[in-house]
Amino acid sequence: MALLIWLTRMLGFARAPRIADAGLAARLVPDALPGFQPADVALSRDGAAALVAAGDGRVALVRPLGDRFVVRTLSASDVARSGGVLRVRPAEAMFPETAIDLGDAALGWARRL
Repeated sequence: MALLIWLTRMLGFARAPRIADAGLAARLVPDALPGFQPADVALSRDGAAALVAAGDGRVALVRPLGDRFVVRTLSASDVARSGGVLRVRPAEAMFPETAIDLGDAALGWARRL
């Protein structure tokens, strides 16, 4: 069993997918949230998550969960800022907290919510 786990990790199957660019995040959100029109995207420095804003004021989180991406709409109560990092915890019991390192852009995105 340990050999199978080691082999899986060595071949890269245990790695969470990364968001390669803002365009990918912008394409993923309308697929998950019909009618969502992406207007702005903020990609975390490590590519592990993204925030996508719509023209109507809604903001969505895109992040990997297992081997796929998930999308959740956010509200102000879901987000806390600490310097350049936003800590996002949607109101779902089983959804893990996401730390999004946006650097100087974090304040603007926190205000947006």
